[in-house]
Amino acid sequence: MRRALMFIMEWLWRLLYLNAIWLLFSLPIITIIPATAAMFAVMDKLVREDQDEPDFKVFFREFKRLFLKSYPLGLSIVIIGGLLVLDLFILRNAMSGISEIIRVALLAVSLLFLIAISYSFPVFLRYEFPWYKTLFFSFMLGVRKPFITLLMLCGFLLILLMVLFVTGIGILLFASLIALISTVSAHYVINSLPKLSSQGAT
Repeated sequence: MRRALMFIMEWLWRLLYLNAIWLLFSLPIITIIPATAAMFAVMDKLVREDQDEPDFKVFFREFKRLFLKSYPLGLSIVIIGGLLVLDLFILRNAMSGISEIIRVALLAVSLLFLIAISYSFPVFLRYEFPWYKTLFFSFMLGVRKPFITLLMLCGFLLILLMVLFVTGIGILLFASLIALISTVSAHYVINSLPKLSSQGAT
């Protein structure tokens, strides 16, 4: 019991500290993409047990290393996601049959896109694919293990509810919690692919 409590407290500290560093590096807004990539890189090391604690120097090193590399993937997620949200917003009050079909199709595409981006940063960090290949491979991972993907999306939903209803705690933990859930899920699915998991990891 005591060991379990220590484990929980240790990971709570890690999540709080990593989330705080991410918030600090995301303050200029335009740096949110490399800050997010750096956060996932540090989380990947923690999950792999390559380091014991989130370290500011390690975060900053990854931030510099990924500063330019992360923008193609990050901007593609922002642009594609923004276009999907905009289209759904425009069609929200449309009543015609064709508009309803388009809205349902957009919702389906949005769900598939959500699956892809949920695995995207762990995949990018491990394989450094181009952004389009990263999204495609991430989507294939998601559909390969639908139960794991469903659990991950439920975890994201719980984080969203925490932010909405327990806002203070949610803000302190939401980004690092998302990174933890995404990284653990991606590791589980990737490790079920022997040929790919044996490739060089970053």
